[in-house]
Amino acid sequence: MIWLILYIALLFGIGFHHWLRHRGASLDGFVVYDRQAGGFSVGMSLVALAFGASSVFGLAGYAYQYNLNALWWTLSGAIFLVVLAYTFLDTVWRVKGYTIGDIIAQVFGDNIRLLVSAVLFLAWLMVLAGQIIAGGNILTQLLGSEPLGYALFTLIFAAYSLLVGQAGTVKTGFLQVTVMVAGLALLLTLSLAAPIGTEPRPPLNLRFGFDEAFTFSLFLGIFIPVGLSYLFGPDMYSRIFVARDIASARRGLLLASALIVAISLLIVFIGILAKGLITVAKPDLTIQTLVTQLFSGQLADFVLVALLSIPLSGADIILITTGTLLGRDVIAHGLRLLGRAPNDTAQVWIIRGCMMLAAVLATLFALRLKAIIPSLLIAYKVFSIGIVPLLFLSLLSIRQGATAMVGASTVNRLVAVYLLIASLGVLLVELKFIPLNLPHYNLYLLLGNTLLLALLLRLGGHRPLLFIRARGV
Repeated sequence: MIWLILYIALLFGIGFHHWLRHRGASLDGFVVYDRQAGGFSVGMSLVALAFGASSVFGLAGYAYQYNLNALWWTLSGAIFLVVLAYTFLDTVWRVKGYTIGDIIAQVFGDNIRLLVSAVLFLAWLMVLAGQIIAGGNILTQLLGSEPLGYALFTLIFAAYSLLVGQAGTVKTGFLQVTVMVAGLALLLTLSLAAPIGTEPRPPLNLRFGFDEAFTFSLFLGIFIPVGLSYLFGPDMYSRIFVARDIASARRGLLLASALIVAISLLIVFIGILAKGLITVAKPDLTIQTLVTQLFSGQLADFVLVALLSIPLSGADIILITTGTLLGRDVIAHGLRLLGRAPNDTAQVWIIRGCMMLAAVLATLFALRLKAIIPSLLIAYKVFSIGIVPLLFLSLLSIRQGATAMVGASTVNRLVAVYLLIASLGVLLVELKFIPLNLPHYNLYLLLGNTLLLALLLRLGGHRPLLFIRARGV
């Protein structure tokens, strides 16, 4: 327990020190780090984000179940980061936005941005819940109470993020990745050296390819939603928005892609080795169970606390993203429509309030779902079906120098109503409030939505894009 107390004290000490020095942080400083991150910082923060709950604890659990096929969970992301670097990166960075809603607003208008951000806020609560499940499971082993473990983990990352904002996510990326890789390398070494009863260690059984457990259907259910979340994801774009220039953003994306593949192999081998060493109650607990098996006493507590930095590395970024979506794009925009436009300082405090709300709601979802990858897949499905088509068409329109006639109210209403129904419908289906057993329904909806929205965009007409306004409020 002493290690946990020291770790929390260190985080809060860093947070209070930064807060005392930057109490008057501007909106740019709090949300996009004043757009001054270099390529290395962008890459490290991307890796820290990618290797949160799902890509360490969830990935090790998938390797325990599906062997090398688990790599597709992160390999799909690495592939789509390279695609992003050579397709839409220039367009995304030049918008100089705060959220992906700023890109969509270029084509569909501010009111559609409000709706998109509201839906994204709900969806990304599931992503945040995944981080809380991972961190909460670690603290549960230390505290003996699941609700208390989940609540304490949320309190730690929420309080820290409220103080430091985006600066903390950029500055600590390299440290988080270094500590994570060192801990995982040590765990892999001990797993290789651990005896298996009195028998000699059998050859490592590696399998890659479709089989009875890892079917083509499961592959599609992972590759497309996860890949699209990297190509169009709001938290991924938040890393582009903090970059000082396009070249830095591209170097960061490519560096992150390479490191994601390398670190994924490390984690997957740990999960495969664990299959012969331990029996787990649920796959998400593979790494935690392995730690308690190979370590003991204060050393085991120290390693578990070190592992706590893994979900923390993604939770802070995701919390800031969700808070900005609701605080700036929804509430602040609503206040502007009412003639009560908040200034930058007021928007920062509104975002902080929304971050607190997101933390509470995500904790409740985490206690309900209790599984990392399934909770993330819910968010990715909602996102890919309802938001990706809008964002894809917006990026294409901006690149081609044309934008939809945002004054075409009929088109806007159709897009808004359809987006709301499709996205919220998927969320209710995934949370089991609406029964639906149609395989790959989300992929059919994704294709249909893209075609339908393309038709609506065409019916709304086009006009030359005389200029692109960077919406900085």
